[in-house]
Amino acid sequence: MPELAVPASQQAVIEDYLGTNARDRAEEKGIVVAAGFGVKLYVERGHLVLNDGIGRQRRVRRYSRATAKLRRVLVLGHSGFVTLEAMRWLVDVGAAFVQIDRDGQLVTCSVAEGTDLPALRRAQALAAEGEVGVEIAREVLAEKVAGQLAIAGELPVDEDARVKVAEAAASLTQASSVEGCLRAEASAALAYWDCWRSQELNFASRDRKLLPEHWLTFGHRHSPLTGSPRVAANPANAILNYLYSLVEVETTLACRIVGLDPGIGVWHRDRRARDSLALDLMESCRPAVDAYLLRLLRERTFRRADFAETRQGNCRILPPLARQLATTADTWREHVGPVVERAAQLMADGSTKLGDLPTPLTRSKRQDAWGERRGLRTTKRPTRAAVPKACPACGGGIGEGREYCDGCLRDRFNDLGESGRAAATATLAQLRQDGRDPAHGGDAGRRRGQKNATHQQAIRTWSSSHIRPDKAVFVKEIAPRLYELTPGDLGEATGLSEHYCSLIRLGKRVPHPRHWEALRQLTRQ
Repeated sequence: MPELAVPASQQAVIEDYLGTNARDRAEEKGIVVAAGFGVKLYVERGHLVLNDGIGRQRRVRRYSRATAKLRRVLVLGHSGFVTLEAMRWLVDVGAAFVQIDRDGQLVTCSVAEGTDLPALRRAQALAAEGEVGVEIAREVLAEKVAGQLAIAGELPVDEDARVKVAEAAASLTQASSVEGCLRAEASAALAYWDCWRSQELNFASRDRKLLPEHWLTFGHRHSPLTGSPRVAANPANAILNYLYSLVEVETTLACRIVGLDPGIGVWHRDRRARDSLALDLMESCRPAVDAYLLRLLRERTFRRADFAETRQGNCRILPPLARQLATTADTWREHVGPVVERAAQLMADGSTKLGDLPTPLTRSKRQDAWGERRGLRTTKRPTRAAVPKACPACGGGIGEGREYCDGCLRDRFNDLGESGRAAATATLAQLRQDGRDPAHGGDAGRRRGQKNATHQQAIRTWSSSHIRPDKAVFVKEIAPRLYELTPGDLGEATGLSEHYCSLIRLGKRVPHPRHWEALRQLTRQ
């Protein structure tokens, strides 16, 4: 199935909805994210075909077994279908399929690779009632509370809250039972989340007056809709729940890869259709997610279009922000890998049938052996998830190397006034005097050449199937109606520069006939 043809006037809207930059960065890491209504995942002529989006903002993507290098297919939503052939295709290439519902709840995940160790699962089932379970709980929860204590030091709260978290951390290391560990962790959580209540979110100034008051701060961790963290009522908690779901996915997959049963927990009770062990072991990764959220709230400017409120008051994340956040899955996999392997080894140590287990997640044993052979000491730290960039003025998406979007860049240039224009003119004159004219030669020349080559190819393609009409047709039928439109509107419809579009609008230029139909349609809207 070929990719859907999209009018040029709608391309900017589609790329904003789909989060093109975020999608490209995610797919470079082997993570494919699909969102919208009626998501379709099937195989056609040996290629995996993914159809997602909403209405006119649909997108069709095709992936080859040899070149795609997929590791995750992440579906955000609950409508659509996945064929059995598509699931087999993912297994063949070693990719996992994950579905997260619109409220951030993990629905299902499958792993293509795994280890079948019945003796390890038996040891896992016995661990919850013995000393191994206490040791795992103590290590995991101590790491969690230590991370919370470090984050509390960065939040603007009184010293009493930090002292309570520190006391809970000290008591947790002395706990001799799983129940004692949980009591200390719960005490730390009460003080820790109080530290977050006044943390503000940066929203675009033009959107702040449209938002409910409780959306502007982190607020309470427990939602007023459920009395628990689930079903968040504001953006900050909705983002946190979504990120925690990504961590749960990676922990579940990690458990299956090392041979553990993610459903048999240590302190989370057995519950139908719940991965209790994944919820246990992901606790140590929560502070890393919280630290990322804190950076996100302080560095990112959000907009009203990033979120939606249901009729019940539930706050949900919309594309492209959801796609951008999904790119952090790679980081969380690196965080949970050592924890899952450590828990599996502790369980294996309690069994007489198991010795040293392999480390398929971190490859630490292989790296250590290679380091000893070369006389080097290998230490690897998890990577730090990047905060997705956004325009600080409006919250819209921007590309790499950009600080403002095109619309806000014009406004900012106008706000600078004559002094800014004079400084820019002086800087440009100095660069030209030094022989470093940014508009000619070097990278600018290469981009101009590529752009011209693209235009010439488009002209040849059009000319092969069309007869060039008389310019008088454009002058009489189309040009008189263009003066009511802005150069930006003409640029979105044709892909031409705004400067050239302004000349078209003033009647000083006649564009190539291949653009006439797009401009004609624009005048009819």
